[in-house]
This record gives sequence, structure tokens and C-alpha cells, in this order.
Amino acid sequence: MSGTSRFTVSVPTQLLEAVDRKLLKGEDSRSALVRRLLEQALKEAEERENVEEWVRSYREHPQTEEEYGWAEQATLEWMAEHPWK
Repeated sequence: MSGTSRFTVSVPTQLLEAVDRKLLKGEDSRSALVRRLLEQALKEAEERENVEEWVRSYREHPQTEEEYGWAEQATLEWMAEHPWK
């Protein structure tokens, strides 16, 4: 991201007081807190989109019985090479 943009947000006074009291701990400023929360929300939205894409793709092309068998065989071989102690 290049540059910085400013914007104004109106929130109820009680919400702002609660944010200051419970979330502002150790933050340099409200701006830093809002930036961190927005970055977190964006990351979560991107992760949600990735999961939704994976689910959609899986539903369109589910694993075949052959693929299930391959995975099971690979697991059994690995377990045989790495016995539980």
C-alpha cells in the first residue's frame, strides 16, 4: 500500500469509550488500532474467500475412490516406516 488516506468515522460515545478501555491497550493511537483491526478484517475476508473457493472447487471435482485409496496406502506405508514407540 502506498500513501495514506484519512477518513472520519462516527460511532456512539459508549462504543468509543469501550474501545479505548478494552482495545487501545498499548496501542500508539486510535489510528493504529483501527488500522490493525481493518488489516485483520481484510485478512479474515481473504481467508474466508479462499476457503469458499476450495469448497466450491472440491464440490465440482471431489476426490475419486482411487485418490482415497492412494492416500490411505501412503499413510499405511508411512506408519510402517515410523512405528509408534
